[in-house]
Amino acid sequence: MRGVDPGDHPVDLPVDDTTDHAAGQAIDRPGDAPGHRRYELPGGRALVVRAVTPADADGLAALYGRLSDGDLRNRFFTVYRPDREFVERIAGVEARGGYGLVAEVRTPDDGGDDGDGEGDGEGAGAGDAPRLVAEAGWFPLPDGDGELAIAVDRDWRGWLGPVLLDALLETAAARGVPNLEAEVLVTNGPMQRLARSRGVAALPSDDWVSSRLLIGTRGPTPTWPGTHERPRVLVETPGGRWHAAPAAESAGLDVLACSGPHGRRGRRGRCPALEGRECPLVAGADVVVAAWSPDDEVGAAIVRSHRRLHPGVPVCVEARPGHGPPPDLPPGAVRAPEGDDPAGTRVVQLVDRLARTHAEPPGDGRPGDDAADATDPAPDA
Repeated sequence: MRGVDPGDHPVDLPVDDTTDHAAGQAIDRPGDAPGHRRYELPGGRALVVRAVTPADADGLAALYGRLSDGDLRNRFFTVYRPDREFVERIAGVEARGGYGLVAEVRTPDDGGDDGDGEGDGEGAGAGDAPRLVAEAGWFPLPDGDGELAIAVDRDWRGWLGPVLLDALLETAAARGVPNLEAEVLVTNGPMQRLARSRGVAALPSDDWVSSRLLIGTRGPTPTWPGTHERPRVLVETPGGRWHAAPAAESAGLDVLACSGPHGRRGRRGRCPALEGRECPLVAGADVVVAAWSPDDEVGAAIVRSHRRLHPGVPVCVEARPGHGPPPDLPPGAVRAPEGDDPAGTRVVQLVDRLARTHAEPPGDGRPGDDAADATDPAPDA
């Protein structure tokens, strides 16, 4: 529930891809616990990332109290000041089946411990208790994924956000959670860039206010959420939004959009198709719609890779509105109907038939290689 549940929306985050160092110092992972980190800082201080505990409620309340109105708007889509119940829910997220992390600054004399959460407070000087400067967590969703939330103190943005996100992905993977999901304002550029740098897919959105993003926990590409009860359509398109998504959902199709390698960086951001590896999103799809600009060579390379690595999955190439005719078709791909179709009704009719043909293979149990009947464009309504 927006403004109450601690997993609603991430706050403004840094965009650096610095995930294994702080101030040039080496990383230490105490006890190899998933998600735990320790960074040595100047002046004998240390920044420790550890599991959140109920004893962290006061430190979390102080952290949220320092956030600006803009930070709170990014986190909750409104300027909501968390109450005691809220921070106690964050501190007790593990009891609800999720997991949380906090980042705290320690001094040589604070007597903190890497795992028990004792001594949390607001001081950051010599002899003071550790100060919480960030929190990150996820709680379970009905589809088997986890809902992601991150909050970072303004003074610590620039590298800590990516560290926390990667640490949180590590904890989710260790607990068998395939993806973390996040609802992110389109105006929250830092969080949009951070998520996309790790490789994301986007669920359809009813508006242009926010994006629903999926981040995989075990690699650079997420997997399909939930069970395979309806035909699945993977749309490859820059920006991650497909004009025909509402029509496709109304037709009973599940839609995910992937913007390809654009915006990805680092080890986690690699596109498997461009590296000659199978893509889990394509492997789990019943049809792929490629909506790239005609001169997009990267998009064309991705389509060729899909046809080579996943020959049983139909590929439909669609001209992006306002970008001229689609590029030349790779062998086995199908061209979407051209012409004025702003709602995507005609292309959805074709995609629906392609998807259902793949989802319901012939009697031998294998997807048919010859889907000529399904690929004929539907007549105009």
